[in-house]
Amino acid sequence: VHTGLNSRPAGAGAGPPAGDCQAYHFSPATRFRVVVLDAYDLSILGREPDSPRYRESLRLLREKNPNDNLNSPAGLEEPRFVEFNGGFSQAQLDWFNEVLKFSDEHQEKVVVMGHLPIHPDASDRVCLAWNYEDALSVIHSHQCVVCFLAGHLHDGGYCLDSHGVHHLTLEGVIETPPESNAFGTIYVYEDKMILKGRGRISERVMHF
Repeated sequence: VHTGLNSRPAGAGAGPPAGDCQAYHFSPATRFRVVVLDAYDLSILGREPDSPRYRESLRLLREKNPNDNLNSPAGLEEPRFVEFNGGFSQAQLDWFNEVLKFSDEHQEKVVVMGHLPIHPDASDRVCLAWNYEDALSVIHSHQCVVCFLAGHLHDGGYCLDSHGVHHLTLEGVIETPPESNAFGTIYVYEDKMILKGRGRISERVMHF
């Protein structure tokens, strides 16, 4: 499918990640880039049980979660290893690193999005990407990322990490009461992003 979202000038960072990974990036304005990560690149959800990616993901999940119910974090030392979460393949992380390298070289500011939070202080211990540390390591090895936007944790969360990256986990609008509204609009400026929220969505100003 050819859309304006997944289009970019020739040479603007790496090509698509390997396999059936759904990550992509685009530049809606000069010196500004949005990267969308596929947080279920490693996952057993929606995959055929005989596929290589399913077997790889199940092996990783089983190493950390011995429960009969793989959606249960009960008793786990690392409770994020449940079936309703997922993670990033090494191929996607390598691709992500190349995109950020391009953005560093071209003095871009980058907003990264992914369904699963990648910082423990912007989430609880359960609703995190399996290998969130790997994604954080890629981000922290570059200067360009200003914000990571996530969902998944319906209560939402926020932190400013040790490298000055904002981690904003948006509240789940699915829990909005009937006959009411919840939505957010993000306004992007050269030195800040402002989230204007309604209903469950909290307002926030994030300075770069």
